[in-house]
Amino acid sequence: MRKEDRVLLTPTGNKVHLHARDDIRSVRVDRLVSENELTFAHYPALSLSIVDEADLVLWSEELYPYALPETPSEAIIGRTFAVWESLTIEIDTHGESFDFSIRVYYTLNPD
Repeated sequence: MRKEDRVLLTPTGNKVHLHARDDIRSVRVDRLVSENELTFAHYPALSLSIVDEADLVLWSEELYPYALPETPSEAIIGRTFAVWESLTIEIDTHGESFDFSIRVYYTLNPD
């Protein structure tokens, strides 16, 4: 099963949970796109975190270094993570308050 999907994350809904019980073995986070036309440079504290079922942070990086100069409102991630029991993809603001609307594009079971 290879399925491309997307989800919109906002300050009130900043995470998505994926579960192995749904036949998800891995997920590749392909890219993130700012839906409110602000570039990722406007959000220097904004980061993407991948967290497993034990709340262990598998990966956490600020988004602005992943944006290319020609598409500053799109961050190319391209990283794959195993799903043992569950996995959470979340946007972290590190305590700062700002409005964001970010669409996360990911592929389920890319291998």
